[in-house]
Amino acid sequence: MKIKRKNLSYTVLITLIIGIAFFVAWQKLMVVHEPVLDTSYYKFELDTIRTQRTALAKEKPDYKKAKSQFVANITKKIFPYWYGTKWDFNGTTKIPGEGAIACGYFVTTTLEHMGVPINRVKMAQCASEEMIQSLTTKKNIHHLSNIPLKEFEKRLKKFGNGLYIIGLDNHTGYIFLSDNGNFFIHSTGWFPFKVVKDKLSESRLIGKSKYRVVGKISDDETFLKKWLAAK
Repeated sequence: MKIKRKNLSYTVLITLIIGIAFFVAWQKLMVVHEPVLDTSYYKFELDTIRTQRTALAKEKPDYKKAKSQFVANITKKIFPYWYGTKWDFNGTTKIPGEGAIACGYFVTTTLEHMGVPINRVKMAQCASEEMIQSLTTKKNIHHLSNIPLKEFEKRLKKFGNGLYIIGLDNHTGYIFLSDNGNFFIHSTGWFPFKVVKDKLSESRLIGKSKYRVVGKISDDETFLKKWLAAK
């Protein structure tokens, strides 16, 4: 009896060690660790974005410049404050770091904070492809379903660097392609149940999803025009 209990204890211990090792490896390989920012500065960042957008709107239309400013602001002045915010299926918070946020609401809330004229609630509750179609013109929407993750990333890179919204079987988020790496930014209902920045090549959620549709909002002149014209 003692031997059986001893063997059971060893089994539990080994399982625990393997579990911890897997968790550490997953954290290092998949999640991109960003510094925690003081959310008290978030409103200041939004005011800065609004001021820059207003100034750009007064200039001669330059969509290349608008794209650059939009992508830089949302990836450097919006997303970083949201990393670590808790996920909840019914989460609707508008304040990073407080409460919880669902995947669709993460996308629509951050777009709204960028100044994009949308119905945050209605868009968050619709199907991801419907959301993408409402934001992006047809030429910037691509269906890349039923292919391995590696092939998905390879095909996506052919469309170039920039910011995409992706719709999956039961999930949505952003994909950011850049010279410094390719990332999936989303509020995940899988561990660790929060807003994270994953390496695209390591994303289990994208890899296991049979359905994939992406809309490249940063290349869409209609989208950028609406953003610049918003009051």
